[in-house]
Amino acid sequence: MIRTRERRKAQVWSLDFVVSMVIFLLALIPLFFVWDHMNVQNQQDAYFNEAENAALSISDALLRTKGLPEGWSDANVEVVGLASEEGALNMTKVASLMSMGSSDYNRTRAILTGGFDFFLNITDLNGTSYGTIGSKPEGRMVVPVERYCIANERIAKLELAIVV
Repeated sequence: MIRTRERRKAQVWSLDFVVSMVIFLLALIPLFFVWDHMNVQNQQDAYFNEAENAALSISDALLRTKGLPEGWSDANVEVVGLASEEGALNMTKVASLMSMGSSDYNRTRAILTGGFDFFLNITDLNGTSYGTIGSKPEGRMVVPVERYCIANERIAKLELAIVV
C-alpha cells in the first residue's frame, strides 16, 4: 500500500488537468473581449479628440487669419482664411470659399480639414445665409463648433461641423 501512494505523488491526473484548464480559460477569455473593447474605445476617443481639435483650429483659422496667400483665390489657395481683420469676415473670400466648396467639395475638404468630411454654414442673426458647404449626415457623429463674427456689419454665426 505504501508503494502505491509513493507512485501517485508525482503523477498528474488528466481529469484534474482538464478541469483546471477549463477554469483557467473561462477566466481568461472574457479578459480578451474586455481588452479588445477597451482598445476599440480608446481608438474612437482618439479619433474624436483629433476631430474636435481640428474643428477648433479650423474655425480659429477661418475667423482670425486672411489665409495663404493673403489674397487667395480658388486657383492658388493653400490655407483658407476668411478674415479681413480678426473676427470680421471678408465677404469676397466667403463667396470664393462657398463657390469652391460647391464646385469641388473634395478639394475644399482636403485644403480646409485635411480629409475630414465637414459641414460649414455662415448666416447672420437676421437669417441671411452667406453660404453652406457639405451636410450633416444622419446617423453619424459630428463635432460642432459655433463661432460668432461680423459679416456685412452684422453679427453672424459660423457653424462648422466635422463629421466623424
